[in-house]
Amino acid sequence: MRRFTAYLRKNWLRIYFILSVCLVLFACGVVVGLFKIFPYYSIQSVVGTGVEWMRYPQHKLRLTPQKFLAPATHEGAGVVTHVEKAYPGETFFEGFFGNGNGMKLIDMDGEMIHEWRVSFNEIWPEAPHLAKKPHDWDISIHGALLYPNGDVVFNFQYGGLVRIDQCSRVRWKLPYQTHHSIFQDMEGNLWVPGRKLRKTPVDKFPNVPAPFQEEYLLKVSPDGDILREISILDVIFGSKFEGVLFANGAHASQLAVPLDHDFTHLNDIEVLMPQMAPAFPQFEAGDLLISLRNVNLLLVLSPESERIKWSMTGPYLRQHDPDFLPTGRISVFDNRRDEDNGRIFGGSRILELDPRTGAVTTIYGEKDDEHFFTEQAGDCQHLPNGNILITASEAGHAFEVTAERDIVWSFVNRWDDDSVASIGRATRYPENYMASMQQESCHD
Repeated sequence: MRRFTAYLRKNWLRIYFILSVCLVLFACGVVVGLFKIFPYYSIQSVVGTGVEWMRYPQHKLRLTPQKFLAPATHEGAGVVTHVEKAYPGETFFEGFFGNGNGMKLIDMDGEMIHEWRVSFNEIWPEAPHLAKKPHDWDISIHGALLYPNGDVVFNFQYGGLVRIDQCSRVRWKLPYQTHHSIFQDMEGNLWVPGRKLRKTPVDKFPNVPAPFQEEYLLKVSPDGDILREISILDVIFGSKFEGVLFANGAHASQLAVPLDHDFTHLNDIEVLMPQMAPAFPQFEAGDLLISLRNVNLLLVLSPESERIKWSMTGPYLRQHDPDFLPTGRISVFDNRRDEDNGRIFGGSRILELDPRTGAVTTIYGEKDDEHFFTEQAGDCQHLPNGNILITASEAGHAFEVTAERDIVWSFVNRWDDDSVASIGRATRYPENYMASMQQESCHD
């Protein structure tokens, strides 16, 4: 003890200096973390890379595409259920198949009709619209539209919009960070989410700290030209709707939602088509239904005035794919959570809500034997016979249910004995959808 006391007396100045430096570094770290100033995002990037290496070592070494894989929750591979009540047609998939990204069209029994294979690095040897060009295994396909002539237009998630022909040859490509969904309007134009990174604060968006992702509704011609860009934040602030972002006050420490990079997370755009408009007298044909996942928010807005006409927050959590229905209701894929084997949140659900009254009905997923779950992505397509085609993306599972909630068709994107590969979404097209396609050899 005497030696220790003597050491402290002799070296007190050095110890004081070291402790002061540590205190200053700690204080700087608190300030950097609290206000997200330099070098916050550099540190965050390094930490994120480290976490990815720990979580996906085989993926990072390019041995196995772990990011696209999940433990199998269903038996079999390909079409594993097909009974008479299924709506006949051809099912188009976007996802990870074999050893890479692609799309494929199958018949009701799972036989391949056509397939398209794509490589981000082949389509974009250089990617000036991205801060860093991704490896093919580090980018997915999310949002695709099939034309009767065999062309497909699709999103590389946050990597660009591309149109290819039946032989997977590029017709055009749009260097914009598009993502999630593609909707074709009455004129054949495409509505696609896109985003731009804002590295400095924007005066017209007060209290939104930079850097952040400003998201856009893009109207794109069939030839790949941008016809319109509508900023989500312009719509929110212009509609005096910023309370959804600053629910508890304007100061950063009081925010209900951390305004950090991707705080709105636009994941779907749907146009109210003329044939559906009579069911929604409060809206007009051409109005846009959008989903903002990170604030659990659905909006209907006018593309002409760029103002919000209707909104609803929850009870859905991290939702995807809202759809106008002929009944005057809106369906939504409610991702939710799945903690404690489904006993807390209970997995994902398909909901219908009445935009006039706010009434919400669970269409599928509330019963124990209806359990399904995907934390990311997810989609539901309402078929002409009243059935619903549901895509549980991360589970690599697509299945069709009747109004009586019976499963009448299902598909498993099997990877190996224990794993499945992800599916962006499944879409049912009519039988012989590509019958008019001119057949040609796609071999070099």
